[in-house]
Amino acid sequence: MAQGKPGPRAVVVGGGVAGLTAAAALSEAGWRVVVLEKEDDVGGRCRTVRAGGYLFDTGAQHFHDSYDDTLNAAIRAGLGESFRIPQEPKGIFHDGRLSTFVPRGLNPSTIFPWGAVGLTGLADVGAVAPALLTHYRSYNIRFPHWWSQGDRVTAARFLSRRSTARYRRNIADPAALYAMGAGIDTISAAAFMVSLRYTFGDRTGGFTGGMGSLSEALARKAKVITGMVALEVVREGKNATGVRAMPAVGGRARTYQADVVICALPATALPAVAGRLGRSAQDIVARVRYAPAIVVNFASAEENAAPGGPVIVARGEEIGAAWVCKNTSKAAEYAPGGGTVATVVFSGEEVPVIIDEPDDVIVKAASSACSSIFGTAFGKARQVRVDRHPEAFPVVSPGHAARVRTLFTSGSGVGNLLLAGDWTTSPTVEGAVSSGLAAAGRALAQRAG
Repeated sequence: MAQGKPGPRAVVVGGGVAGLTAAAALSEAGWRVVVLEKEDDVGGRCRTVRAGGYLFDTGAQHFHDSYDDTLNAAIRAGLGESFRIPQEPKGIFHDGRLSTFVPRGLNPSTIFPWGAVGLTGLADVGAVAPALLTHYRSYNIRFPHWWSQGDRVTAARFLSRRSTARYRRNIADPAALYAMGAGIDTISAAAFMVSLRYTFGDRTGGFTGGMGSLSEALARKAKVITGMVALEVVREGKNATGVRAMPAVGGRARTYQADVVICALPATALPAVAGRLGRSAQDIVARVRYAPAIVVNFASAEENAAPGGPVIVARGEEIGAAWVCKNTSKAAEYAPGGGTVATVVFSGEEVPVIIDEPDDVIVKAASSACSSIFGTAFGKARQVRVDRHPEAFPVVSPGHAARVRTLFTSGSGVGNLLLAGDWTTSPTVEGAVSSGLAAAGRALAQRAG
């Protein structure tokens, strides 16, 4: 680009991780980028609330250390010194007790929760593991279009002849709920393989400023306008030329002109803003379904010595939560010295039953989970926060990988309109970052071409 010549213009609709990652990448390439976010804060499900010296991640709880895109994006955004990957054991709570494990550890006896499967479960591990190991590199949570095996059937069907009910109850379903936010009856066999890698092969970590510091750092790379509702993508002929938007509090609408528009919205919100897409994209968007989740955070001035996890919960336990964790699995800075932040995540079929219940009902269920797993109910917590996410996880059902490959090939079907969001990859922070980088890469390629 010639010195002094203004760069191309991009408008990004949606200030979640996917949209902010795309905006940051284009800004670094010299583009003039505007991000329109309808909420008062950026981040979507990757936000951190700070109160009384405690940090509460309201959605995403960790990053996973084997996915370079997320770490590199954070480093470029200035978070290189805030990474923390504590050597904290993960665990599975099953049969009323806890079995811990250390991903990628050197001791074979601790790299997997053998107690959760028992002696008979060794045959289950031997039957399932080859399918994972044979295609280990392709089962990458960032790139569903690499999932060449297992995309056509549910995980439950795949496992029905390869495992016992104990394995499915204690290992398979908990891993699926932890990684994908939905159980083995819903997700594809390929998504289950990715869940195994994500749960048992990766270490977790956090940022000293909370997971929301990733969103906030990315937002500083571009011009972000919060409280701005996108009304429609403006078109001229077959091409997108801008976005018409108005303040959420009311006022006059205006049009933000662009050479490229990136819609980083949930699939359910996309049609109202983007309008009619190409046939393939339209069909894919219509097929996306979401699973809900609830996140409860407890802030306590007392220290808790139990493993910080994440600890996933076997099905059939008298615990409604899918998994729990503590600040010791992220960073010490989440709580003042000697304090604890305990987090309880509800996902799966239990959530629709309780998501509309009063806070005290949900807090009671979360407190019971903490009592069983951490040995403390946190009844004297200094603060308690409940966050409901009706559309938390795009469900990675059979056919997801094929749909993603089609979307990568055909695009939106509208010139200069690109799509991003975890529904185009996987329901994780890593998936959102990958999606944003992919959209920015396509924008740069279009401009170069």
